[in-house]
Order: sequence, then C-alpha cells, then structure tokens
Amino acid sequence: MIDLGLPPIIGHRGARGLAPENTLSGLKAAFGQGVRYVEIDAKLTQDGVVILMHDETLDRTTNGSGPVAETPYALIHMLNAAKAFPDLAPEPPPTLVEVLELVQSVGGGINIEIKPCPGRERETAAAVIDVVRATWRQPILPLLSSFQRASLEACRDLAPDLPRGYLSDTVGEDWVAEAKSLGCTTLNLGWTMLTPAQVPGLIASGLPLLLWTVNEPEVARAFLAAGATAVITDRPDLVRA
Repeated sequence: MIDLGLPPIIGHRGARGLAPENTLSGLKAAFGQGVRYVEIDAKLTQDGVVILMHDETLDRTTNGSGPVAETPYALIHMLNAAKAFPDLAPEPPPTLVEVLELVQSVGGGINIEIKPCPGRERETAAAVIDVVRATWRQPILPLLSSFQRASLEACRDLAPDLPRGYLSDTVGEDWVAEAKSLGCTTLNLGWTMLTPAQVPGLIASGLPLLLWTVNEPEVARAFLAAGATAVITDRPDLVRA
C-alpha cells in the first residue's frame, strides 16, 4: 500500500478563495492557514514548459490573452497571474519546478492535476512525470490526477510507481471500476454528485475518497464524518475552523 500522506483538508489551486489560484502566493496562503497539502493544475506552454494554469487560455487568470498551447514560456513569464487580486503584488504563473521546490521546503504534499490542452494528453503527462522525477526528493510521492483517460494511461505506462487519482465529474459512472482499470489509487469526485450516505460504499473499495470543491464547513464535516479521506477547498481557513 502506497503511503499517500493525505490529510483531511487540501488547498484547492493553493488557496483559491484567499489568493490568486495556481500561484506561489496562493500556495503560501494555504500554508499560512496550516494546510500542508495542496492541489494544483499543470499545463504545457507552446515550448513544453510545465506551468500552473487551469484554463486553456490565459484570459481569465492573467493580464494576457490567447491559448496557453500557442504561447511560449518567455511571454507567459512576463504576465501577471494575480489579476483577480489587484491589491496584491503582480506575479507570473509559476513553473511546476518552482512549485515542487516550495512545497518541499515546508515538508508538504501535492496533488498535481494534469490539465492538458486538447491533443496534448500524453505529452503533458510525460512532461509532468519528467519534472517530478527531476525535482521531487521526499518519500511521500505527489499524486497525479486527471479527468483525461489518455493522461492517466500515460502516467500508468510511464510511471507506474507514481500514485494516480481518478477524476470524474460524471454522475452515474462506475467510478470504482474505471479507477481500478487505470490502476488509480484514489477517487477524486465532486461532492455535489454524492451524499454522505454513499461514502461508505465507495471507500469499501479500498480507494481513498477526495472530494472537491468543499467550501462550507458543515458540508466538510458531514462528508469527513461519513469516512471521506479529504476535502479539497478554496477556503482552508473556514473549513479548518
């Protein structure tokens, strides 16, 4: 059994409700709330650099525009990823290397969601694996998750030793069977698709259950009491309290 080191509270895209998502300041905001495990999104630039970015375009979270897959890292590095928090100092989208170094500096853990642009599912997974191999030095390994089956298949084929998380936003799917068919070690599901009463049946599969995105303390309390392994939250301050 792989030791995943999963705590009950995981910061979503750092601490998205407190600081810019998928940034170094966002990770530091989560750590400042006592959270030591974070979830982030990894995507490839035009020239193959793995950066933190959720969307396929730069428009929502930065002062740039256009597809990430058509923009080189040198240009992305000049952008401000703190667009949603104008009172904070500007900062560029970080590379996955920078993020893994920061997480390790606080003895933390990380769930890397592979968010490939269309057609780059295996390429993005392979690039994330290369960064993890070159950068990660702690015994508890990063959890690699994705909604994209091709990305999870690439992780299984290229890095069978790295734990994988099965992400789904589809109701009625046989989550456990799909996760096990890909050799995944966790179920990462949206909490709105479930009730606490369903949790015992899912964890009976032997797969830890991670629920996103839980921002209400009473919801977190109910699901954790039912046996969920962890909740992923934008507001670790509220949920921890």
